[in-house]
Amino acid sequence: MSVDRPPVSPVLVLAVSITAVSAAALLFRLAEGVHPVVAGLWRTGAVGLLLSPTLVRDRRGLDARMVGLAAFAGLLLALHFWTWFESLHRTTVLRSTLLVCLTPLWTGAGEWLMGGERPSRRFWGAIGVALVGVGLMSAGGDDSAAAARLSGDVLAVIGGLLAAGYLSVGRTARKRVAIGPYGALVSGICALWLLPVATVLDAPFVGFSTTAWLALAGLALGPQLLGHIGFNYAVRYLPAFIVTAGVLLEPVGAAILGAVFLGELPTALELVGAAVVLVGVGVATWPTRQPTGESATSPATSGAPSGGPESG
Repeated sequence: MSVDRPPVSPVLVLAVSITAVSAAALLFRLAEGVHPVVAGLWRTGAVGLLLSPTLVRDRRGLDARMVGLAAFAGLLLALHFWTWFESLHRTTVLRSTLLVCLTPLWTGAGEWLMGGERPSRRFWGAIGVALVGVGLMSAGGDDSAAAARLSGDVLAVIGGLLAAGYLSVGRTARKRVAIGPYGALVSGICALWLLPVATVLDAPFVGFSTTAWLALAGLALGPQLLGHIGFNYAVRYLPAFIVTAGVLLEPVGAAILGAVFLGELPTALELVGAAVVLVGVGVATWPTRQPTGESATSPATSGAPSGGPESG
């Protein structure tokens, strides 16, 4: 069996992607007057157009089934944006973010139930530690958890489930389709799904300030191109639940950027929570040593290599 060697380290790409998505909150803050659904439409639509030439240059693996999977992933991503944004209108920002961060639990359980890689006890324990850290960060914020509404909490959990499905579908499609064409299809279709939602909400598509347009461009090039497209690159070579475990670092990066650019200094409890998140993610993703002559495997799996997918 041939070995699928990534042209760029998926771990490096994952690190860049986490940094990029951590800037989303800051960029949304700068995009004043832009409805969240419209911001999601512009960021995905722009990247879809940017990557569209790859659909002509590289059509390998783009049969009807793969296009269907990409379309389904785009729908899941659009629904993820809609449910998460809607949850932000009904509950606190920190509580919504905490519940969306349950994504690695759904991803690991889903892949296991579908007969894929089985997360180990060490992985689940480490994810539990990381989630405790995210909870501490939320408790350290100014928002009161008592003000949260049940409907917003449920929508945030659904958003996390949709994100898990989006990454899992991407892992299947990316076994045969290059990242450029796949990213173009997913981003473009996601924008098409968000278009009627924004229309129903009567949200304006244009007429923003220069700062807002620059922020939208940053959202497209950062959180979407480097972030989401980077996740889809990494998920070809790493188990999807490892990728989503790394996403738990997003609240840490967002807190740092908020402190530097917005003057929102974290509390002591938030700093402790950030440290706990780092420890949990580190334990979840640290490779397991194998006896001499055997390759290292991911700590999250039982006998499943963390490298590329089987050749088919």
